[in-house]
Amino acid sequence: MASSAEAFDYIVVGGGLSGCVVAARLHEAHPSLSIALLEAGPDESHNPAVLSPVLYPTLHGTPLQYSYESTPQPQLGGRKIPNWGGRLLSGGSAVNYGAWTRGHYADFDLWSKEVGDPRWSYKGLLPYFKKSEHWHDDNGDASQHGFSGPIHTSSGGRDYALREPVKQALLSTGLEYNPDLNSGGPNGVAQLVENWHNASRQHAAICYDLHGVHVKTDTVVQRIVFEGKRAIGVELVDGQRLTASKEIVLSCGALRTPQVLMLSGIGIKSELDKHNIKQVAELPVGQNLHDHGSVNIVWKLKNPDKGYAFGSPAFNKPEYANGNPMDWMATAAVPDEDLHKAASVDGTEFKPSPRTDFEVTVMYAVTAAAPMEMAPMDGTHITTGVLCMSTTSRGTLRLASDKATDNAIVDPRYFTNEHDRSVIRAGMRVALKAMESTAMQEYVDGETPPPGMPRISSASSDKELDARVESTSWSWFHPAGTASMGKVVDRKCRVYNVDGLRIVDASIMPLSITAHLQAPMYAIAESAADLIAQAA
Repeated sequence: MASSAEAFDYIVVGGGLSGCVVAARLHEAHPSLSIALLEAGPDESHNPAVLSPVLYPTLHGTPLQYSYESTPQPQLGGRKIPNWGGRLLSGGSAVNYGAWTRGHYADFDLWSKEVGDPRWSYKGLLPYFKKSEHWHDDNGDASQHGFSGPIHTSSGGRDYALREPVKQALLSTGLEYNPDLNSGGPNGVAQLVENWHNASRQHAAICYDLHGVHVKTDTVVQRIVFEGKRAIGVELVDGQRLTASKEIVLSCGALRTPQVLMLSGIGIKSELDKHNIKQVAELPVGQNLHDHGSVNIVWKLKNPDKGYAFGSPAFNKPEYANGNPMDWMATAAVPDEDLHKAASVDGTEFKPSPRTDFEVTVMYAVTAAAPMEMAPMDGTHITTGVLCMSTTSRGTLRLASDKATDNAIVDPRYFTNEHDRSVIRAGMRVALKAMESTAMQEYVDGETPPPGMPRISSASSDKELDARVESTSWSWFHPAGTASMGKVVDRKCRVYNVDGLRIVDASIMPLSITAHLQAPMYAIAESAADLIAQAA
């Protein structure tokens, strides 16, 4: 390699959530090491739209986000499903909706069992969950929560008019109240927890200390450079090269990390051959893509002039600007009998176990993630969001070209398994029952269905609910699994069959984590940073 190449001990490719954590913690452990953090996008850490709890939807479709579009999904009426990812320092942590959920302990325990390492169990990750967070409740369970970490959480304090009716509506479906959805057992009706603090976003680059790290923004990596089987540097799209004497860490996210791997010669040979890329290692890169598919159901309000929802002139308390317009998250498991039936259709085996399958939220607005304009954002409607969390459908990611600046081809294959269809139907029925309940009769006039579609109810048939999924389902922007542990990386996040290369981001998740992914990713990145620092 040319002697003019800029040299470092470590290069972290991708300045998103995981990359910021790894770079900051590695520098903290070894301040004498030179560490480069490369981010394709700009540093917008103090952009008001990034920091604001109410302006983040305005970032969709801007240069601060990657805008992906799936291949046509036959099972969803041939629709192309959008997905977004952060293209700026802090990555998704700078543009997400701020929900703070860990998921079910059983997800991590199954991960641990699959890879044969207790580090990735819930118990193994718990110290890192605690290390990353500054829990908002001083009286919280100290065995579960941290009180001095970099990420401040928040919950409640906004006194929405529909707070108590919505809680009672969700409880009326048979769910129980859960005082802490972030204790490893999230099922039930729990108060929303977010990582807004003092009405400002807590994103990775401002919460983790990057002083002393060589942060290079607007820096796009074309490929990893190998000397034999050892990763020794990176080549940028402009041809410039940077070297790493110790290791390179890929942290570009589940839709970018596999692209960089394949452009570097790591992947399935038949796919690499399509773009005349010389293979370095045969690994199933881009396989096992999973995401949380969702359905939004919009409800027309009675007496909207009372300020029940965003857009109404009376929805105007100052504290409403401090977070998402919602109070509760409801999570639950589908009855075992339903998943036994689904397994027989899918040709799989279902083993009853503790778990979460779906999540229901009630947002006092028409959600910005709706796939079509179902109602105006004028305070006349609210939205129930239903997420399929225990996703078993698996998709793929393939190269579209040999250029790092082109998006890869994303085929998520949402709801191709009967398991996922059973889960989303069960979640929809809970949402529908809640809005039909006595607790909401004073407030909700009825569903406003998508244009040209009939109303649905808790009594609707599976076929009717499936039709709504086919026409309106959406991503909740939680892609993962495309460089999964046990297949592409080992239990220490090292890429198989090469040296000097690790991956730390959601692409290593071998299975679906039943959470909004930022809280798990902070813990995972903290754990991985420890592994890297110990080997430095």
